[in-house]
Amino acid sequence: MIITKSKITQFQFVLMIFGIQVGIGMLSLPSELALKGGTSSWIAILFGGIISTVISIIFVKLREKAPNLNYIGFFTFYLGKIFGSIVVLLQAIYFLYAGYLVLVRAILYTQGYVLQETKSSILLLLFLFPTYQLIRGGVHLIAKYIEAIFPIAVFTLFMLLFTLKDADLNFILPIVKNGWMPIFKTIPLTTTSFLGIELTLVFYPYLKSKEKAIKGVIIGNALTTFTYVFVTMICFVIYSPYEIKKIYEPVIDILSVVEFQYVERLDFILFSLFLMIISKTWVTYIWASMNGLSELFKFRLSPIIIIILFIIITILTFIQVPTFTNTANHLHIVMISGLSITIGIPILLLVSGLIKNRLSKVKIN
Repeated sequence: MIITKSKITQFQFVLMIFGIQVGIGMLSLPSELALKGGTSSWIAILFGGIISTVISIIFVKLREKAPNLNYIGFFTFYLGKIFGSIVVLLQAIYFLYAGYLVLVRAILYTQGYVLQETKSSILLLLFLFPTYQLIRGGVHLIAKYIEAIFPIAVFTLFMLLFTLKDADLNFILPIVKNGWMPIFKTIPLTTTSFLGIELTLVFYPYLKSKEKAIKGVIIGNALTTFTYVFVTMICFVIYSPYEIKKIYEPVIDILSVVEFQYVERLDFILFSLFLMIISKTWVTYIWASMNGLSELFKFRLSPIIIIILFIIITILTFIQVPTFTNTANHLHIVMISGLSITIGIPILLLVSGLIKNRLSKVKIN
């Protein structure tokens, strides 16, 4: 199937790339980096951003060979109908799995920091109502939503600057404390924070100005890199090198430091804004999954299909009550799967493209 009607602008394309990458990983990234590479590990984020940008450009270049084909059409173009369908199915399962875990993790954060007495099933239902509306609206509505909450993301990051009154630059000096090897060892950890760039293959055919796609992915990855470096550096100068390792979600904990004379519990307000920022991740992942499945099995993404999916999600939540421990184990699986997809898909498509070109030349000769 060919997508003839483009629905998103370049600005929305940039924000969708930025939006899918910046999610729950941002909350615990500073602590994880400090544990593995010390306070010099923020430099590894820059290397992770470069790697993510290069892979994103490869995705765009691969997409340029079949710019207007939908997701299933693109993979069957490269891999054939059977193998292409299998790859799309596996990715759809991964997208749904990742979206569900981000959603559940957001519920746990809400329970832990705001609504301690509220059951997870109640919060799940409350979160699923707006999720339904956005998925039902399709990529156009999701792009508009991400565009609308981008100023909220900027405002939230700006508010973190007020915590710098207690900052101590000695915590991050010297910049390279223990040599470059600990920094290089943390690069794989930072690359998992950039997961989501594989959705460039999904967004591309909806882009209005496809010739600007490479510029878009560069800007999107640059925004993500800046955000991670900004948040990590603030955490590193607020908490001592020993203290940062003991706080699992320092970004949430640091919100309690922000105070104004006439506003009480500002951290509740900022945390609610953080939830909106995180929501764009699970909404986009679940939509991408449903979009891929609808193309693969040739069904229309009707309200009843989405409702059935949400009923299944609700039942799963009742069967296995989510906790930080079991979701952490599942997130580890998602990270490994995401890295495999992000690295494996370009290699698979490049090899398949070379074989396809070779066979076509043989046939011509």
